[in-house]
Amino acid sequence: MELAELLVREHGVARAKYLIDRGATMAEIRTCLRSGTLRQLRRGWYATSYAEPTVESAVRSGGVLGCVSALQVHGIWVPPQVRIHVRGRHHPCRQYGPREPEVRSVDDVLLALRHAIRCLDDEGIVVVCDSLIHLRVMSEADIGRVLTGAPGRIRRLIDRCDRAESGTESMVRLRLRRLGIVVETQVVIPGIGRVDLLVGRLIIEVDGVRYHVDPERFENDRRRDRRAVQLGYTVIRLSYRQVLYDWAEVERDILEVVRRRDHRWPRRERYRRRSGERGQGQ
Repeated sequence: MELAELLVREHGVARAKYLIDRGATMAEIRTCLRSGTLRQLRRGWYATSYAEPTVESAVRSGGVLGCVSALQVHGIWVPPQVRIHVRGRHHPCRQYGPREPEVRSVDDVLLALRHAIRCLDDEGIVVVCDSLIHLRVMSEADIGRVLTGAPGRIRRLIDRCDRAESGTESMVRLRLRRLGIVVETQVVIPGIGRVDLLVGRLIIEVDGVRYHVDPERFENDRRRDRRAVQLGYTVIRLSYRQVLYDWAEVERDILEVVRRRDHRWPRRERYRRRSGERGQGQ
C-alpha cells in the first residue's frame, strides 16, 4: 500500500514504525519531510497537512486518540464530551487490564470500548453499546466478551441494552425505566409506522442533533403525529437539546402525563384491544 493511502486511512497521522511495517520506507518518509508533505509531531510520529485536529492534538500530547473520542471518530454515538480522550502512559484513560502499546493514531473500536467503560457512567456505557449494536459494528455477544474483565456491575449493563436508533433515544428509555415506567422500544403501529418509544398510548419521538437539516423528514413526522392523534395516541416529540440539557423539565412533563393516567387507554378501548389480540391468536 502506498504511503499516501496509508496516511489517509490513519486520519493523516501515523507512527513511522506502523508505516514501515506496511511497506513504506524511511527514505520515503524523509523525502516527504523535506518537501513539507509531512511534519514531525513528536519522535517517530508524523502528520500531513490534512490531519484531523483531534488526532493530531492527541499524538502531540504524547499519546493516541482513544476511549470515547476514538469511538466518535469511528462513527459511534457517544455522549457529548468536554475533553479529548487520550490514551498513553501519562494520560488518564485506562482499561481493566494491562496497558497496551500505542500503535496507531486512533485506537480501533475494540480497544476504545475497553477504555470507554472506565470513563463513562452507566448510562453512557449503555448508550455506546446500543449504538454499536444498532450500527452492527458489534453484537451483544461481542460486547459481552469485551466486558469480561470489567467488574460485575458493568458486565450486567449489557442486559439494559435495547433497540435504539440514536443515543438520545437510549437516554430517554433508560431514564424512564429508572423511574419505573414501562417503555416499549421501536414499536410498529399500524397506520403510523415505527415509533421510537411507546408508553401505553403515549408515543415519545426523539429527534437527533441533525434532525432540523432534513425538511422532508420534518414534514413527514408532522403527518405521522397528526395520524397518531387521530388514532387516539398522545405524542411527545423531544429535541436533542431537550434530552441533553433540559431533562429535568422533560421528566416533569412526562411524569405529569403518567400521574394523570393520560398514557392509559380508556377502559372500553383496552377491552377492545385485548379482544382483538385474543382473536388474532386464535
